[in-house]
Amino acid sequence: MWNLIADVGGTNMRLAAVNAEGEILEQSRYDTKGTLNLEQACADFAAHRGSAPGRAVIAAAGVVRGGSVQLTNAHQNFSERGIASSLKIERAKVLNDFEAAAWSLASVGQGDVTVLQGQAVFPKEPCLIIGPGTGLGVGALVWTNGEPCVVPGEGGHVALGPRTPEEVPIFEALRAEWPEVGMGPGLVVEAEAILSGTGLPVFYRAVAKSMDLTAPLTTGAEIFESAKARLDTAAVRSVALFAQYLAGVAGDLGLVFAAKGGVFVTGGVAAANPWIFDQAFVDAFNAGGRHTAWRRELPLHLYHQPNFGLIGARNYLAAR
Repeated sequence: MWNLIADVGGTNMRLAAVNAEGEILEQSRYDTKGTLNLEQACADFAAHRGSAPGRAVIAAAGVVRGGSVQLTNAHQNFSERGIASSLKIERAKVLNDFEAAAWSLASVGQGDVTVLQGQAVFPKEPCLIIGPGTGLGVGALVWTNGEPCVVPGEGGHVALGPRTPEEVPIFEALRAEWPEVGMGPGLVVEAEAILSGTGLPVFYRAVAKSMDLTAPLTTGAEIFESAKARLDTAAVRSVALFAQYLAGVAGDLGLVFAAKGGVFVTGGVAAANPWIFDQAFVDAFNAGGRHTAWRRELPLHLYHQPNFGLIGARNYLAAR
């Protein structure tokens, strides 16, 4: 007997067979934008193994609604019903990628993290994971009677607004250029409008406008590179604010979930730019007013486990 787990992103679909103990028996990789969609890839993988799996759990980089998902970065959609049909099994489960990321924390180890605050110990306490990539992913893991359970959500769409008078023109410019991300009649925007690879270029243009500067950079990668090399004043300011806002949101959500098991920062932006996670980031994470001392007690880590989708799917299987 074997079970199928998969991690489906905008570029690759990674499928793996695991045994009852969660050990990987075999892996295959398919092109997300290739000739086979996920349901066909699942059928192909099972045919290669010569039998149907007992169960199937898929981690997918997209919004899951009613058991169906449209991938964020690829023109592909699929459903639990379609996957189950392709495999000739009773049912399958599809997890959002950050729901899977939260599940992966059930087996986090010291080698998976860089400690920013606290120690690399992982008690069975609530955990919060947050990751800027194409969007801003958020998930939480809690423990009930020693067993893990994940609380999925859309924490990337909480509100962000100016913290100082100097930041007001930035948010005015951001809302003028991208009114859809505004929340209410004031100046606040959804966090993902800034804390994502999609939002950062728009935020950078707003920062440049507030400083009466040109904005020649067009991608998040260019903005981070120019900021690190201090080649573009607006990029330097944009990335500094990006780090402060990300730290603040992570700290706020850590407080919401009482994340004494740790707050974990992950995702493509974090992996490519570890230099932004300095003492200023930790200070912004801890800036909680009357709860500053409480926030200082929350472990804070960079989470650099590249296989969190597969691990999360495996951990979901083990728990269910």
